[in-house]
Amino acid sequence: MSLSINTNTAAMAALQSLNQTTADLNKTENTVSTGKSVNTASDNPALYSIAQNMTAQISTLSGVSTGLQFSAQVLNTATTGLSSISSALQSLATTIGTNTTGVDNSTLNDAITKTLASIDSAATGAKFQGVNLLSGQTGNGTTYTSLSTAMDAQGSTFTQNGFNVTSAGLGLTNLSMDTAGMDIALGSTNYTGSQSLQLSSVPAVASTGTGTAATAAMGTATDPLVSYNFVMDEAGTKADALTALNSAVGGGTGFSLDTNGKLTNSTAGTTSTTASDGSVTFSLANGKSVVASKDGNGNAVYTVTTGTDANGNATAKTVISDVDLSGATGNATATTTGSPSQLMVNKTNLLTQAMQYQGFAVSRDSDNHLTVAGNNLDTSSAALTAATTANTLNKDATPPAITAVTGAAVVSAVVQSAISSVTRTAASIGYSSTTISNLQTTTSSLSDALTTGVGALTDADLAAESAKLTSLQTKQQLAVQSLSIANSQSSTLLSLFRG
Repeated sequence: MSLSINTNTAAMAALQSLNQTTADLNKTENTVSTGKSVNTASDNPALYSIAQNMTAQISTLSGVSTGLQFSAQVLNTATTGLSSISSALQSLATTIGTNTTGVDNSTLNDAITKTLASIDSAATGAKFQGVNLLSGQTGNGTTYTSLSTAMDAQGSTFTQNGFNVTSAGLGLTNLSMDTAGMDIALGSTNYTGSQSLQLSSVPAVASTGTGTAATAAMGTATDPLVSYNFVMDEAGTKADALTALNSAVGGGTGFSLDTNGKLTNSTAGTTSTTASDGSVTFSLANGKSVVASKDGNGNAVYTVTTGTDANGNATAKTVISDVDLSGATGNATATTTGSPSQLMVNKTNLLTQAMQYQGFAVSRDSDNHLTVAGNNLDTSSAALTAATTANTLNKDATPPAITAVTGAAVVSAVVQSAISSVTRTAASIGYSSTTISNLQTTTSSLSDALTTGVGALTDADLAAESAKLTSLQTKQQLAVQSLSIANSQSSTLLSLFRG
């Protein structure tokens, strides 16, 4: 091996070794300090890309988790409000039950008034960060009356529609010991063909004037005017209910059923959203909206918002219930002349159940008379006349006779109906709370699994890295020493020229 003062090969080799060792040492120190073996794409492009995608999913799930936590608090707040309302109604039911000889109705009416005030307070106060699922309207600190949140990383949405469990929403407006109900004499002729029972709530603003100067009855956001139409569906086709629905939204044939029996609308500008309970809300181009849902018997229920105030709160609604009678059984021939057949009784029971699901208190006696109360039912003489004219629940020569009835039993039935409505609302909120809790558990578990996966891909083995660090530090010291020796080679050459 020749010695050259121009080219120090040993020094070059030693320098390369030192640079490589220093680079490896820096990388190892970075790995030890961060705890990760893959910090940048240059460390391992494939693993880095996978880990970044998984980290993005974790971040998305974090946002989902926050939304679910918020939703859980909204539902908890609603549950607390419902508990208070239920207690108030139970107490009121007990109070009305004391209506015996010697108890002044004015005392009971005072108790009713105070109870209704407490119900309204609980319903309007059950809001969390501007969301209130019980008030039925915006305003007074309430910005939203429904709840919607992402429930997974794919953007699927959980939606909980709101309720109205104020005294007005429960049909308790103007409730007193003088509150009246309706007695509807159905007769004994079996139901056939297209028939319906139509009722209405008391308008908050009565109609005035006649002719061109007349103004129609109206409702308010606090006390909407609600019309009820219970359509007897003998064949189970929903044909008459769809006709009533299209009439309520302004005519035409926009609503129909698809091959799967689901409600659809072909009108341009119509949009729809599906809530987590399966109900579908259609927003129409004319400003009206329709909520398609099902009652406890599976009957289709179409709630049409026909009037709103400046804030978008409903002031007028039409509720159309398709009472499916196609599954009713029983002997169609009455055992006693003038009495209803068993088939008619069974069909009437299906009607009463449909009415109860809409918040009415309904009972049937042996003469096939229905006693109906609740929902702030309009029992004025004009309303009784209109109901008698409009309703054709049998094929007798005249529509069923409808008269007003009063008494403590009517008031008690109204309160019991309100309790049933609150119970159904509580069940719905409770189911949603359980769903949210399950989604939180799933989201947390998935986030943990992804975090573990990212760690498996990018985390360093610190025991091995510690040993490697010690080795590289030693190698660096040796490389420095080697470079120092190589650099002293020129001094060796100089000694050859000394005398």
